[in-house]
Amino acid sequence: MGKTVLTIDDSKTVRAVISKHLSPFSVGMLEAENGEEGVECARKGSPDLILLDYNMPVMDGYHTLVELKTDPSLKAIPVVMVTTETSKETVVKLLKLGLNDYIAKPFTREILLRKVNPILKLYSGDEIPPETDKDSRPEGESVAAAEDPGKPSILAVDDKASVLDLLREYLGDQYRLATVDSGKAGLTAMAKKDFDCIFLDLSMPDMSGLDVLDQYLQGSKKEAIEKKVIAMTLRSAHQDIRRASDLGLQIFLYKPFTRADVEKAIEQAMEGREESSAKKLHYLTMKGKTPILDCPAQKSSKYRFYAEFLTTDISQEIDGIVEEGETHLIIRIGEGFLSKIGVSQNFLHLMQHISDLNLSVRLVAESSESREILKQHEETAGVPIDVSLECALGLIES
Repeated sequence: MGKTVLTIDDSKTVRAVISKHLSPFSVGMLEAENGEEGVECARKGSPDLILLDYNMPVMDGYHTLVELKTDPSLKAIPVVMVTTETSKETVVKLLKLGLNDYIAKPFTREILLRKVNPILKLYSGDEIPPETDKDSRPEGESVAAAEDPGKPSILAVDDKASVLDLLREYLGDQYRLATVDSGKAGLTAMAKKDFDCIFLDLSMPDMSGLDVLDQYLQGSKKEAIEKKVIAMTLRSAHQDIRRASDLGLQIFLYKPFTRADVEKAIEQAMEGREESSAKKLHYLTMKGKTPILDCPAQKSSKYRFYAEFLTTDISQEIDGIVEEGETHLIIRIGEGFLSKIGVSQNFLHLMQHISDLNLSVRLVAESSESREILKQHEETAGVPIDVSLECALGLIES
């Protein structure tokens, strides 16, 4: 007789992914989108296992677990938490309540099966049965949708199968999607094909997305690939986010993400691609209707190019946007960009030129060192300085 699993999660996608991985083992699936519904469903359905989300509306995972473990008719049902809350303190607190185990989001098919099999006994032995509906491609090779020249092409690079599955579901048939499961495979795919948009995980075991992008930028003459990269990362990965920003990335998709998050990121990437193409910008990018000059951090592979062309190519590009009617400009200063005297002097010459153009400017400097340097010079002392791009954009748009 088949087993029954109840998934309590406010994400329809997570419930669908779990069902997809367990259904081939003749597992009957019950679903609830919050804790209150989940407890009631458990009473009616008597599942063999409950997979419980932690962060939910109406009743969260903690209080749901309390309800389950204080109800004599339900307390014997094994519960595995599926969550992003993996701090030691939270896990210990949940284990004391009677939690059997936890699965960190995002998860793979392999992780899910290794966690639930000791409870459900879906298969024998330690080896996980292969998926029966997969094709026989070599590991790491790109999986691409049918070619359709009318559809934008997208590359997704992530070592977690669950993330790639979500992107396939969210992107549907609107795009030509190719997926690879390692940084090295991603670098190879990027070198072979000019994708319209790239989802790039910043943290992978073989080669981080940051290293992938850095190597690509050093070895390729293709223009502005960083403008169409969507960086996938945890919101708490501050160091990765900062380094990605220094490399010129502006679009971030924070895990765990929703369909709406993916659609918004795609819209931003396509908007930037279309506007950049229309204006033929090489050094400036467009965020909505606002041009931005990103002066990269000194450690960035792009540093020497921007430092060298401040008073020539970059100055001419700014002249071009003024001729087209632009009235605002944001300049973001990467860490250490102004540390060399020669570069600092050229930047001040550029600022004087911008002043002569009557172009309204806001500076963004996240490091205190850069802000102090800017305040010391006549050309920049009176220019508004913000600590983040979001703040500068908000003030311009308001």
